[in-house]
Amino acid sequence: MQSWYAYAGVAALMLAYIVVVGIYGQQSSLPLKKQCAAVCTYVQGKARLLAVRILKQGPIPQHVAFIMDGNRRFAKKAHMETPSRGHLAGFTKLTKVLEWCNDLGIKHVSVFAFAINNFNRSTEEVGALMGIARDKLRDLAENSELVNKYGVRIRVVGFRELLPEDVRESIEYAELKTRDNLGMTLNVCCPYSATDEISTAIRRLVEDVESGQLTAMDVSEAELEKRLQIPCPDLDILVRTSGQIRFSNFMLWQSAKMAYIQFVDAYWPEFSFYHMARILVSWQLVSGDIKRRKRASAD
Repeated sequence: MQSWYAYAGVAALMLAYIVVVGIYGQQSSLPLKKQCAAVCTYVQGKARLLAVRILKQGPIPQHVAFIMDGNRRFAKKAHMETPSRGHLAGFTKLTKVLEWCNDLGIKHVSVFAFAINNFNRSTEEVGALMGIARDKLRDLAENSELVNKYGVRIRVVGFRELLPEDVRESIEYAELKTRDNLGMTLNVCCPYSATDEISTAIRRLVEDVESGQLTAMDVSEAELEKRLQIPCPDLDILVRTSGQIRFSNFMLWQSAKMAYIQFVDAYWPEFSFYHMARILVSWQLVSGDIKRRKRASAD
């Protein structure tokens, strides 16, 4: 019996060691760091797949949006040389989140990549962001397993005339390469603002009435929604990271239609599958009530 306790104690110590190294692997100087980190990653991957299977037993949202906030503060917290390092970490996190959404069966994902008023930031930071957009959009379309294996379609929405020519070329390339894909749709909002989206839709309605394509009596909520830049199913969940409790002019029309709003107290590069699973479970618990309220408001 004593030997059994000894073995159990050793096993518990080894498990604790693996967990500690898995969590603090980047900073750890403990022996076997790489081996234990690899084991921890493997275990975490298997646990995530099991969690996905369990979550898919309940309702799955069709459209989820993310305000990817906190990249600059993450860079400062991690003592990175420039804010652009934080934005690169944010892109890496985006690819992970898209993998989770794809595994869960979410059909539409919208991300707030760059706001129109972000052009007011320093020339160096805007230039770095434009470079990331140019390179990563093309890389995502060419080399991503999400595109090549799972058929993700990339759409960029917003006032793209404000973007540099090389960024517009990357956008056109990514959209053209993925336009026939039938998997998840990724809406990259860049440069975007909700008020610009709504005012543009109204202007198009007016033009269509003036040209005779519509009559004044045809103008309706449904007709306006057809002219929005993000023509997706109703927004189910809106997530904002970094602990800030505000919309920052993102998808205001869509959010007003009973979207489930969640504010996460973590910078975007720190957003984890645990955060994602917790949000999804909480939405599943209220999704039936949301559907009933939508039907009641439509009657």
